Amino acid sequence: MRKDNYKMALQRNVILNDTYQVRQVLACSELAIVYIGRDRNTGAKVAIKEFFPQSLASRQSDKRSVYCSSRGYSGQYQELLASFLIEGELLSGLNHPHIIQYVDHFEANDTGYLVMEYCTGIMLNDYLKERNHALDAAFIKGTLLPIIDTVEHIHKQGILHRDLKPSNIMVMEDGTPKLLDFGSAVRWPMPSGEKQVIFTSAGYSPLEFYSEKSSQGPMSDIYSLAALLHYWTCGQPPMDVKQRLFQDELPSVRSHNEYVNPWLAHVIHWGLSVRSEKRCASLRWVRRSLQMQALVWKVRKPGTVEWSLAENEHTQIYEAESGKQHETA
Repeated sequence: MRKDNYKMALQRNVILNDTYQVRQVLACSELAIVYIGRDRNTGAKVAIKEFFPQSLASRQSDKRSVYCSSRGYSGQYQELLASFLIEGELLSGLNHPHIIQYVDHFEANDTGYLVMEYCTGIMLNDYLKERNHALDAAFIKGTLLPIIDTVEHIHKQGILHRDLKPSNIMVMEDGTPKLLDFGSAVRWPMPSGEKQVIFTSAGYSPLEFYSEKSSQGPMSDIYSLAALLHYWTCGQPPMDVKQRLFQDELPSVRSHNEYVNPWLAHVIHWGLSVRSEKRCASLRWVRRSLQMQALVWKVRKPGTVEWSLAENEHTQIYEAESGKQHETA
């Protein structure tokens, strides 16, 4: 949070909904301020997310109430607030060990609040930087495969996350992931013609996220997952989809990292297809390719002669399986 915006945050010890005591600012985004708080009834530490779009909002003289300070944008403000409150509704129906736990949500001070469990961990992007991108079997099994399972669970509940990226995933002390921030999430399938508030993240959002009336589905989250895997294997997200519209020359991740198995490299590239109808549409292939990569790295250490032999063996398996992928796609 920029220093000149600290004055916009709620003051320490403010009580919300007669229950939650604000303790300190934890983080800030373009749309919200997140505080560390305390449940006065239980004493439990919580995270409190307050709707506060920086470009539109200001604080009233009471230092609590929020209002739209940009003339002519009150309609946009209300639309964003409605979307923020939906996050609480969606999160309240999700109960999964790898999803941040919902506590409460409510409206007050002419804005909205979402209360969640307070987690201690490290964001995935920072975790990978500290560990040279954790190119090993243990990371796949302990962190990446649980992420796949979590996204699959969300889809089965009829929800699209729409903002999967390393900065929205926390890695706990035991290496397990915790999926955060459902601010872009929507119910799926959406009614035909219904407008969607557009939220995008450069490098991680598929083309359909740039249109209010586009057709979206699980393949949209798969694009973001593939972009996350690109970041993991290459150290950077893929070229933003808008830059690939007229000349799509996205190189294989193997051109950045030779230790990535051809099967996984293919699935990542397939998942990053610009056109959604040509994209990998099943998390099953993402899971299987990661399991194969974990097997390769567990059996043989990258860079050794034994690794090269194992790589050749699994390349043959990939070539046989990749034909099946497109038969069932």
